[in-house]
Amino acid sequence: MSNIFEKKFFYLFIILQPVLDLLTSFMSRNIDLPLTIGIIARSLFMGYMFMYALFIYRPQGRVYKYSRWILIGIGVYIITFLGYTFFSKDTSIITEIKGVIKLFYFPIVLTGVFILNEKDRLEISNNFLMYLLLGYTGVIFIATVTGTYFRSYNEYLYGLGTVGWFFAANEIGSIIAILTPFTIINIIDNKLNIVNIISIILCILSSLYMGTKVPFLGFVGSVGILMVYIIFTSIFTRIKKIPTLLNYKKISLCVIIIGMVFCSLFYKSPVYKNLMFNYGHIINKIVKFIEGPQEENPATKPMDPNEEVVVVEPEEQEPEPEINMHINQDDLVGSLLSNRTAIAEEIKNIYKNSSIVEKLVGLGHVIEIKPGISTDKTIEMDQLDIFYRHGIVGTILYFGQLIILMVVIIKSLFRNARYLLDLDVITCMISIFLGIAIAFSSGHVLTAPAVSIFIILSIIKLYNKVVEGN
Repeated sequence: MSNIFEKKFFYLFIILQPVLDLLTSFMSRNIDLPLTIGIIARSLFMGYMFMYALFIYRPQGRVYKYSRWILIGIGVYIITFLGYTFFSKDTSIITEIKGVIKLFYFPIVLTGVFILNEKDRLEISNNFLMYLLLGYTGVIFIATVTGTYFRSYNEYLYGLGTVGWFFAANEIGSIIAILTPFTIINIIDNKLNIVNIISIILCILSSLYMGTKVPFLGFVGSVGILMVYIIFTSIFTRIKKIPTLLNYKKISLCVIIIGMVFCSLFYKSPVYKNLMFNYGHIINKIVKFIEGPQEENPATKPMDPNEEVVVVEPEEQEPEPEINMHINQDDLVGSLLSNRTAIAEEIKNIYKNSSIVEKLVGLGHVIEIKPGISTDKTIEMDQLDIFYRHGIVGTILYFGQLIILMVVIIKSLFRNARYLLDLDVITCMISIFLGIAIAFSSGHVLTAPAVSIFIILSIIKLYNKVVEGN
């Protein structure tokens, strides 16, 4: 049985991610069921990864032993958490179980895949990740040009953008942002062909036409960080006279062309209109600050009694730009985070007034905000959702495996800094950085199984390059 569920099955499961998300969208929109095919498939995969890491394959290295102890700790914690919730709270245990599965998918699968990678080294190429992104962007493109797409925004009257046939724009946008660096690097590393050109064009179009800020900022961040990296390393290697295989002219030319295509489409795209609608007031404030004090308006000057008065017909003024009334115009941080800080403050106060046990194991996924009124709405900032819902113990166990792997990778980089001149390494680092940044600001990354699997792939790929030297 273990032979079936190992390397080939792992690749098959990853390839099916866009299909699972399409089926999940269909079921969520048309069938009123508490479970979707995506939840069922990913829960079974998580369960197998848990069993695999504990019982099927037991590598003897110290890091692997720590990983299994963390996994045991997570298992004990989940049983304790669900038991405490069942006996002490009048909430739906099904909701709590679904919440636990979604949230702890990342650390359990990360540990399982890490141990699977030790037995059968996983080959995760840029080409493989590019094809995965092409699966998502291709569906969005086909749905959009055929006019059969779903809107990214359903809550507000104003909000342009297409999510194709998928369901959750925030999750699909995060997937596109995390996989974008690999698509950009793949077209740089390889010769131009029709598939590479189509993939980067669809990546640009999806980043702009979804209308949400996450894929847009993910693309801008990927290009921006890569450009800074090129400039810094080219200067550094010349000064230190370090030989490198990087073709700076080719890389710079590709990045500039990609950036120019992106910018040429930006001002006509849904994301531009949505950004101006939601954050135009912030942009205006920044522009005014940069411009500095303005000249005094002649209309406000005191009138000279000897000066001849000239009556001028008032010109037709341009209408004031629309603004999103759902966003606090005076709170800069709050508006950029879509008022998540207000929700976080409310949950924070509930956590502060909770019992010692709740501080240790968390408030759970259904939180009582007022007597008789409960909510399962998340803050949509993953680090806060993890901490408040699963407390101090749950948070330590949740991030334990990630911290161990990052420490091992960073140590390897210190021992062999030449890896920083490897584009594959830098691409993985950009992807992980974007994923963590999105998780901590917009959420729906670490706590979303459909998204967190791609962070896991980036981490394992980076581990293999830096620690294993593949």
